[in-house]
Amino acid sequence: MPALTDQQIAEHAANAGFSGDDLRIAVAVALAESKGDPGAIGDVSLQTEAFGPSVGLWQIRSVNPGHGNAFDRAHRDEAANADPATNARNAYAIFREHGWGQWSTYTEGQYRRFMDRARNATSGGAVRARQASNPRGFQGEIAKFFDAAAKLVEGTRKPLLNASQALNHGAASQNAFGRVQASAAAAGAHQANISNTCESTRRALADDQKFRDDLDWAARMIRQHDDRAAHAQQSQRSLIDQV
Repeated sequence: MPALTDQQIAEHAANAGFSGDDLRIAVAVALAESKGDPGAIGDVSLQTEAFGPSVGLWQIRSVNPGHGNAFDRAHRDEAANADPATNARNAYAIFREHGWGQWSTYTEGQYRRFMDRARNATSGGAVRARQASNPRGFQGEIAKFFDAAAKLVEGTRKPLLNASQALNHGAASQNAFGRVQASAAAAGAHQANISNTCESTRRALADDQKFRDDLDWAARMIRQHDDRAAHAQQSQRSLIDQV
């Protein structure tokens, strides 16, 4: 894929949720990190057992399978971040979680060389229209999130319930085997069923814990967005009062 224009980068960043000064910084950081190349691969020499290369427009450091926490697994997948829209969304999530300090081109100041280009790119009508149509940013997705959360809860509750019922049945009927002739085979099959059910329960509990971790992360995102939005509104009111 060829390098994207500054305006295309700005549109990806705005679609992901960046707005205001952070939108301009996001474009400048992407230009500093990857020169607008969505296929850029960096930090190859810094790879470890846990970490892979940095990928895409915002050079998101990838986490190898089996490593990282729930947030890392959700946002630092190497293959997924090769897509520019996905890279933008994950960059926004990382920014919301950790701030701009995750990008060395920001902390070391290289992004400033691209701020004029970023301002020009974000002054376009398409970007302004996108921001106007979604002024609430992340909050606009809250309803969708809770709908998905309800489905996930139902998905983890059902296997746990089924497993619990099967275990209770197994415990109640265990003594029925071995008291009649030729029941050894039936007893072995019964024990295998109980073992399989226990394993299903373990997997369901693990899935449930992962969901809880993801839900905690999403709640933090919502709280952080609300705090930032309130601060931005207060700053705007202060500027209006000074006029």
